[in-house]
Amino acid sequence: MTALPAAAVILFAVIGPWVAPYSVERPVGMPFARPHADSWLGTDRLGRDVLSGLLCGGGGLLLLAAVVAVLVTTVSAVLGATAALRPRVGAIIETAGDFVILVPVVLGVLLILTGWPSGGVYGLILVALVFGTPYCAKVFAASAAGVAASGYVECARASGEGLPYLVLREVLPNLREIIAAQLGLRFVVGIYLAATASFLALPAGIGDTNWAVMVRENSSGILLNPCSVVAPGLAIAVVAVSVNLAATRLGRVRADLPASVDTGRADSVGLDDVVVPVGNSVGRLPDSRHTADPTRRDESAAVVVSGLVVRGPGARKLLGPVTFTMRTGTVTALTGPSGSGKTTLMRALLGHLPEGAIRSDGCVQVAGDNVFALDQRTLRRLRRDRIAYLPQDPGSTLPPTMRVRTVLAELARDRSASALRETLDLVGLSDEILDRRPAQLSGGQQRRVALARALLRHTEVLVLDEPLAGLHGALRTEIAQLLRDIAMRRDIAVLLSGHDTGAIHAIADRVIDLKPESARHEANTISAVELCGGHARLPVRCSEARSAVGSGASAPSSVAEFASARPDSARVTGGTASVGARESAVTARTSAPESAGASHCGARGAGVETAGAEAVPVIGGGAIAGVGAKFALVSTRGRSEAVTADMALVARGIRASVGGSAVLDGVDLDVRAGSALAVVGVSGAGKTTLARVVAGLHRAASGSLRLRGVALPVGAVHRNGHGGGGIRLVTQNPLSALNPRRTVAQTLARPLRRVGGISRGQVARRVGELLDAVELSSVLAERYPQQLSGGQRQRVALARALAADPAVLVCDEITSALDRATAASIMALLDGLRAERGLALLVISHDMGVVAEHCAEVLVLDGGRVVESGATAAILADPGHAATRKMLR
Repeated sequence: MTALPAAAVILFAVIGPWVAPYSVERPVGMPFARPHADSWLGTDRLGRDVLSGLLCGGGGLLLLAAVVAVLVTTVSAVLGATAALRPRVGAIIETAGDFVILVPVVLGVLLILTGWPSGGVYGLILVALVFGTPYCAKVFAASAAGVAASGYVECARASGEGLPYLVLREVLPNLREIIAAQLGLRFVVGIYLAATASFLALPAGIGDTNWAVMVRENSSGILLNPCSVVAPGLAIAVVAVSVNLAATRLGRVRADLPASVDTGRADSVGLDDVVVPVGNSVGRLPDSRHTADPTRRDESAAVVVSGLVVRGPGARKLLGPVTFTMRTGTVTALTGPSGSGKTTLMRALLGHLPEGAIRSDGCVQVAGDNVFALDQRTLRRLRRDRIAYLPQDPGSTLPPTMRVRTVLAELARDRSASALRETLDLVGLSDEILDRRPAQLSGGQQRRVALARALLRHTEVLVLDEPLAGLHGALRTEIAQLLRDIAMRRDIAVLLSGHDTGAIHAIADRVIDLKPESARHEANTISAVELCGGHARLPVRCSEARSAVGSGASAPSSVAEFASARPDSARVTGGTASVGARESAVTARTSAPESAGASHCGARGAGVETAGAEAVPVIGGGAIAGVGAKFALVSTRGRSEAVTADMALVARGIRASVGGSAVLDGVDLDVRAGSALAVVGVSGAGKTTLARVVAGLHRAASGSLRLRGVALPVGAVHRNGHGGGGIRLVTQNPLSALNPRRTVAQTLARPLRRVGGISRGQVARRVGELLDAVELSSVLAERYPQQLSGGQRQRVALARALAADPAVLVCDEITSALDRATAASIMALLDGLRAERGLALLVISHDMGVVAEHCAEVLVLDGGRVVESGATAAILADPGHAATRKMLR
């Protein structure tokens, strides 16, 4: 409806000259005659028909405004996006804008049009570009800052994409709403600019009968025939306002992302096995079909969910029925595989369901209020004062242009410096990061800043989606205990989700296991229940355990079992390992699962493969294979510089800083083709910075890199054409790493055509082959990232990296937010690719189970330095540094 007035005025302006009753120059009566039958709007100062002038005088004005809008918006959008990607360009634009502000626009119009009288329309366009572009470019630069810091732009940079591609294909498509709004505003400015020139009788070159000229020339007779002035003035106002509103509305429609669809992973999700400690026994919540009236208000509970059912497009059940109650001072945990509905249930507590989803039954009460019955104003107040939510990817919620100090104080009830420092200390961060921006933090640090931000709000209900993901063992335990303590000390209700069942069960008063409907019917539930720390553990299914073991997943306690069997002589000395001693350690580990209790239904055998004179332990049934004399041991900084001929990546003396503070100090590493090197360390040790340096994304870095023997530049540089197959980065959060405006097929087609040289006609076939290589159906090619599950998105991110046929794949915490089965499947896929393609992996991880299972070598970082390195089996069996022992807790 907002477009109808604009369309009507524009239509009249276009067809007006053909339907005008009189010639625009022909007098038809007395000057300023009032409206009558022969002249519906009367006459102007020369006796000409006002209606004919109105119909004929809009075309040139509207065309000029459209040209100004398109030119200024296009130039400004490109400059703003470039400024967001290149800070130096941003500084120039800001300086130019400051100079333009000093010159009044009217003065600029006078100077340009009087100094260039023959310029006409071109003079007006020049005025619009000179005075409009700096302002508009600043708006685009600010809007593009968040997009430029996103994961998909980082990945495009790491793959060697140039500035034009980043601007036109990655940034600007995600600014559609801003572009549409600016088009409308610039259109209005163009009209007013032309009107101003006409009012001032300047040579505007848009004709003598346009609407602005009609207003100026007929103003003296406004009392005799008001229509001669009001009609053209009203036309200008209507078209300016309506076009602006229509452009804004169009931008919102175009900016809407495709709705999430069912991923095909499950028919529905329901409440399966809710374990509640009752003294020393275990009870179950009553079935939701037999609960009390769901509309009854329960004042004594912080959260009440009664028979909640959520359906997606096509009335497909996504969640439910779910029923549970949360009381203050308690911790409730949600577990289940990726895509089981944990995030949907959490967002339901805020009254915010995924796009395209609806609540078909049940209700949700938070602090006594039915969230789905509240009006928008009351719901916003509830979200502000009563409940805090920490999403699964907290880094994307932190404003990229703000410093941590501002981010924390923005929503805090107590904004004092002491309160900020105290809260940072609670989550294990020092106050040194207060002056940093989110992009200068590691993934684990970003997660803890977001947690501190939520804690500073002091709400009654705290909802945390995967708060323990991406944290090392000791810190994960500390944060878990912190959440337990906060719930009790502050008397708040905490709802959290996660895949680390050990940590979750240790602190949760209640565990709600969400399972797909099909899995609920097929699962073979055993009755044994483990008690840990006084809390009941969820029953473990034999079918799940067998599936995890068969797919390569290690048992949750595998690292602990492995470390407990370490022999004193299992050490790495001088770049070689004592295999005989380590063999007994691996053998001892094979029998440990047998006595692990009811949670283990079987165990894989482990053994030792030999190759020539050397042997390498095979952890978890063959994930690490012996390779004889070519085995690439990573020694400490004092080791020999000699490396084998099949080294894929060699790094020497890598140093990096963030905000002037050293983050990496002299890191050396080697990765052999077909092998996997794990880089581990506590959060903030420098792991992500190292990954960014290797990928060519960190600007303040030095040292040397060689890829397949070819020297690579170090720093944030364009690496196209360097080092053969190149280096590709797969980031921690696949949702932010995939452009939401591009389908899976479009995402994969770019590297296939740019790097692989695939013709347009062969792209569809190769996309299907890539999806098949990462075990995805080709029907997903036309879906958008938000229409995929977490595991599917991670596989698409892998497929994009593999499309460029890289020599080295850098995996930064790619399994941290995935359930155990999905993570095991992803790592097994990478193991197969290493064997088939000779792909070298640099694996950044906090999950020591993944490291032990899939990486032959490990490098431990602490404070930006290598403190321990060598064969994974020896390091985990007998850690020699406190940082390594901390990771194993």
